[in-house]
Amino acid sequence: MKRSFLHNSLGLIALVAALASQTAGAPAGTLGNIAGTVRDSKTGAPIAGVRLQITSPSQAVQVTTDAHGHFVVFSLQPDDYTFTAQKDGYDTASFEGYSVFADQTQQYDLQLDPSSPTGS
Repeated sequence: MKRSFLHNSLGLIALVAALASQTAGAPAGTLGNIAGTVRDSKTGAPIAGVRLQITSPSQAVQVTTDAHGHFVVFSLQPDDYTFTAQKDGYDTASFEGYSVFADQTQQYDLQLDPSSPTGS
């Protein structure tokens, strides 16, 4: 009976060790994400429909804010990004130096200035 218990225990230990060595060798993810909200700089209200061009030396993507001013971009190469935000009724703005890191979601909230009325 002792021999059977010892044999089963050693088999279980070998199985656990094999599984642990496979997961320990799994590579970490290589991509990151960005999320945020775009708000009116005067009122703080979220702005829906803002077109964001998000660029870096390694890639460029476009996204539009939802009804609550939120945006999310998945699977970005780790790099430093520039955001260019456009929306009718607001000044176009560029925001530089936003970093993306592997296996992380960076939260970047932006503010846009309402356009000044032209002519009088």
